[in-house]
Amino acid sequence: MTMKTTNTGHRPLVRVSQAVKTYGHTRALSGVELQVNAGEVLGLVGHNGAGKSTLMRLLCGLERLDSGTVDIGGMTTPGAFGFSGVRMAYQESSLAPELTVRDNIYLSSARWLPRWRWHKAAAESATARLGEIFPGHGIGPNEYIDDLPIADRQRVEIARATITDDLKLLILDEPTESLSGSAVDHLYDYVRKLKAKGVATILVSHRIREILAVSDRVAVMKDGAVVSIHRASDVSEHDLLLAMGGEVLVMEARATPFGPSAAGSRSVVVRVPMTTVSGEATEIMASEGEVIGLAGIVGQGQEEVLDRIWHGKRGDIKVDATCAYVPGDRQRSGILPLWNVDRNLTISALSSLSRRGIRQFDAEELLVDKWVKKLKIRGGARAAITGLSGGNQQKVIAARAFASNAKTILLDDPFRGVDVHTKAELYQLIRDEAAKGRTIVWFSSENSEMQHCDRVYVLRAGRIAGVLHGTEITDNRIIAMSFAESETNAA
Repeated sequence: MTMKTTNTGHRPLVRVSQAVKTYGHTRALSGVELQVNAGEVLGLVGHNGAGKSTLMRLLCGLERLDSGTVDIGGMTTPGAFGFSGVRMAYQESSLAPELTVRDNIYLSSARWLPRWRWHKAAAESATARLGEIFPGHGIGPNEYIDDLPIADRQRVEIARATITDDLKLLILDEPTESLSGSAVDHLYDYVRKLKAKGVATILVSHRIREILAVSDRVAVMKDGAVVSIHRASDVSEHDLLLAMGGEVLVMEARATPFGPSAAGSRSVVVRVPMTTVSGEATEIMASEGEVIGLAGIVGQGQEEVLDRIWHGKRGDIKVDATCAYVPGDRQRSGILPLWNVDRNLTISALSSLSRRGIRQFDAEELLVDKWVKKLKIRGGARAAITGLSGGNQQKVIAARAFASNAKTILLDDPFRGVDVHTKAELYQLIRDEAAKGRTIVWFSSENSEMQHCDRVYVLRAGRIAGVLHGTEITDNRIIAMSFAESETNAA
């Protein structure tokens, strides 16, 4: 049931009526009704697979309807470049990784840049817009996209989408999943500036608190349809979660965490020599059955720790067990895009499933069926991996690691862009696997996720700023350690 909302005072810019889109047997959109006003920020929420990305591609003109209508500023059929004035920053980067920042800006904005000596104009546009949205970003226009960390690539993706002369509607698909701290604040400040100029923004995000803080209205999608629309000021996070499809499983932190004494009764399988912020020698340690968190501001050395463990026995690194790795950047180093779910899931387990070097297809099929059912991977084993939503792709990557015979699982911020129900399922999976004796080393850019760990190491500038155990693990403590001038807790 759709809740009526007060018009913002601007004429409707976008009208979607009875929009239907199918892919084979999958009905991605089933009669969507939606209106977006000029100068409005519309939040869009829903679980993975609800149809959000399909609807956004429709508004960009990348998809054509099976039935229904779309009207954007009086334009009902997209032209060669999509709907006029509509730009989108994608969750999965649309940038060409082998080209520079400047080159990528030119590719998407050539119509608004000079034909001759475009290099300088593109570089100046990139620098100016990045500086306007993300002050102090530090990204050079001649840097190659492939050399940038994921957060900087996301900054370029967002800036790229705004460099146009006729922006009417900006679509941001999970824009802050790779950002943190001031970058998030800067982005939403820019969204408010666009709003003041009469530009509409559709914000797609699983971070519901951010949606409520910046949006005028919030639309909820479920099973390919918009099921309700709410004034952001009149609805709570809990209300939206219910509208998305029921109560959310709340995973409590471990009541009896492994402290130093409990961990001492188990075999230590990972030791990584480190230094505290005060310059003393220490180490990151993980025992059998422990869930170890790496926290702190993004880019403070967490991924480097995972990389050291992944490559194993370098110098005085100790890794006594086989490892499997779940990357956070699923498009760059996660999915195998030419393969289906089946092959993506089993690739790490083939050696353990084979007999004398010969593949055992029955065993592979049983393994795939087990994990597809366990994680409720929408589309099934035969689906093309690129046809799945981002959350379902992430489930496949997680299943690949846990389906292997690895004793240590490394998680590099793996739940970006994953809905709250899927996160709850994956948290439970981590708990179950740890209970079986597996060791989990987990970096997350969301401090709240660290509450599911037994022990958390807070990193700052590649050093240990402090260690938290069990119920000590809170957002406030992690933030305090991340910014404290001196070591807050002995590592």
